Amino acid sequence: MLQPFKFEKEGKGTDYWVRRLMRQNMPVAGTVIAELNKLSENDDAHLNHLAELILRDPNLTSHVLRIANSVQYSGSKGRVNTVSRAIVIIGLKGMRAICISLMLIDSLLKNGAKERMLELVAQGFHAATQARALMAAQDEEAAEEVFIAALLYNLGEMAYWSSTDVTSKNDALVTDSTKARTEAAQEVLGTSFNKITKGLARQWKLGATLEEALVPGKEPSAKAQAVILGEKISRAALKGWDSPGMKKLLEEVSRYTYLEPDECLANCQEQAELALDVARQYGASDVCHMIPSRHQTFKRPEPAAVKISRIMKSDPQLQLNILRELASTAAQKHNVNTIFQMVIEGIHRGVGMERVAVGFIKDFRVTAKYSLGYGAENWRETFNFDVGPYADNVFVEAVEKGGLLWVNDAFFKQNKSVGQKETAKVLGGVDCLIYVLEVNGKKPGLIYADRADFGGLITQNHADSFLHFAAQAQYCLQAMSGAAKR
Repeated sequence: MLQPFKFEKEGKGTDYWVRRLMRQNMPVAGTVIAELNKLSENDDAHLNHLAELILRDPNLTSHVLRIANSVQYSGSKGRVNTVSRAIVIIGLKGMRAICISLMLIDSLLKNGAKERMLELVAQGFHAATQARALMAAQDEEAAEEVFIAALLYNLGEMAYWSSTDVTSKNDALVTDSTKARTEAAQEVLGTSFNKITKGLARQWKLGATLEEALVPGKEPSAKAQAVILGEKISRAALKGWDSPGMKKLLEEVSRYTYLEPDECLANCQEQAELALDVARQYGASDVCHMIPSRHQTFKRPEPAAVKISRIMKSDPQLQLNILRELASTAAQKHNVNTIFQMVIEGIHRGVGMERVAVGFIKDFRVTAKYSLGYGAENWRETFNFDVGPYADNVFVEAVEKGGLLWVNDAFFKQNKSVGQKETAKVLGGVDCLIYVLEVNGKKPGLIYADRADFGGLITQNHADSFLHFAAQAQYCLQAMSGAAKR
């Protein structure tokens, strides 16, 4: 457990606190954020990698799908069942921002339910929801960027309080007086929370809008103004919707929106109600009671989500939903990358196969193009096997046979000469399912899946369900090939 800071011997200054908070509070989140920031919106491989990053974490997957199905994104498009389709709907840039904010909020909440930190998280969701609504009225495409900037506006202070209790040495940091808080921060930290947030934003590339909002110029952009107004609304609402501070602020909101103050108030109260749902979507139910509602009531937090096991279980309804979504996506003529990513996601989450890969066959070698699951993170480098005329492994047998191959003890009893040494180094020698794809008489690739966490235990139901997804992939490829010829 993280220990409270001992100020007498602590270092001070912006750089010190940025390094400390990154190292002590959010090292795992920082690593994933760095990986997310490498992804390019114009690279299909990066789109696939983003899906894999999300699907590594069942909790992150759950929240991403919940957000994708929220009113802000789903609209009339129908229910979203796969991360792959969620990325198509939201876009890589938007999904990357959502993932970064989810990772940071999750890291903060995991460090312990410190009261001051929870208050700031609640304020962040309220501010973000208000800011997004203000921006959406002007520029819908910029709304998500503004949402993330407002959500993380107090990131430095959140990170500080996530591992620090209020004591006699730092209680001035939580006073209502802005001047007193600023002076206390300079005394205790040797800097301001604002500067710490800006340092974290630069390190993690959280966006120019956040950096501008933290240090706005004389004529800030509309995006930065929306962030600042969202932050002000979230603070003023804590004093009451009819407080003098809120009434004065509504005049400022009116100038930004060109609406009457009374209409601005109604909109702000509506967004405050929505902020409760947004917090739940991000897995922060514990802060909902801290967000002012229309009538200034407080809601009890929902119980914390149960930690999800890494072991995958078959989900027939999810299989059906993803197969339908896959058929719809193919009909809309999305590219083959999206199709394959949805197929392995369906086999992973729906069928319950722990490790899944799509391998492309070229020059007598099969190499993993897409991979998913705990233990399959490096398969695009290591899943590389010879399937030439002189090779001897299960993939050679699969390619020669075509269709579905169920590799288990019975298979090796009937095929005693098939070698296992080469594949076992990478795959572990567990039972597996292999389906070889065939298009126009050629075999361009295959789908591999196993249940490593169960020692390879595969049932007939697993094999049948796997075959449904493999057959759908086969059909999609054939349809695309036919369309390309026309």
